[in-house]
Amino acid sequence: MKSLSTFFRQSTTVASLLAASTVTVGLMAPSASAITLLPPQDLETEINVGVTGSASGCLDANKCIDPSFLPWIKSIESLVDETSGTQSRLFIDILGETNSVYDGGSLGTATLRAKDRGTTPGGAWFRPSETNADGSVGEEQGQLEVGTYKFTFTKLIPQLKIKYFDTESTNSTGVPNFIADMLDINPEAMLISGENPVPAGSDGNVYYQTWTDVSFITLKLGKDTAGTGDGVDFQIIKDVPEPGTVLGLGALAMAGAFGLRKRNKKA
Repeated sequence: MKSLSTFFRQSTTVASLLAASTVTVGLMAPSASAITLLPPQDLETEINVGVTGSASGCLDANKCIDPSFLPWIKSIESLVDETSGTQSRLFIDILGETNSVYDGGSLGTATLRAKDRGTTPGGAWFRPSETNADGSVGEEQGQLEVGTYKFTFTKLIPQLKIKYFDTESTNSTGVPNFIADMLDINPEAMLISGENPVPAGSDGNVYYQTWTDVSFITLKLGKDTAGTGDGVDFQIIKDVPEPGTVLGLGALAMAGAFGLRKRNKKA
């Protein structure tokens, strides 16, 4: 039978190993990395989000992708926006670059104009575009960034960040309340940072929401009012653990087990 002193020596070894593991993991993975759920940033295109009627599909067949082309996304459905009364198209646009033109023939031409470089974040963004009732280009030729979309993901995403650009009106952007007080998001999801709906900000502002355990989510963007309304662009970002965290834990566990076996033999 092992002596009490041997038992306490082994317990001390385990405690030391756990303490070292905690320090090492902290050094190896100080934060999570992030994946933006968009294709390569040199791609500007329309996403086929199921606009119905005579204008179903994309404006320009040569610049059109299916939602499943995007990482982690199973489907994107354009819903009727409560402020415009119509479905909206959805584009991927690199803000601050040259104008992007989509010629829809009889449906009209959507010209997504580059925003002011001084107040525009770089990179690719989801860019809504309001349409008319028949799905043709809206009243501002693609410039009114208003829409409501349901995103369904291929897997449950433990932590999902929504990045909004240029939210200037209240109670018009975020995850909407469609039925009573129920958010249109899976019941397990929780908002852990930011407010919902997104508060109004200054011109060119950027605002974040972070949700946990998301399998689907509906986002309402912007507000159609008399005149120009409020247009909002957005990004969806998935946070993932650093690979070094898992490798580090595995290595520490193996080293600890090896060390304990050697000590047991000596004892």
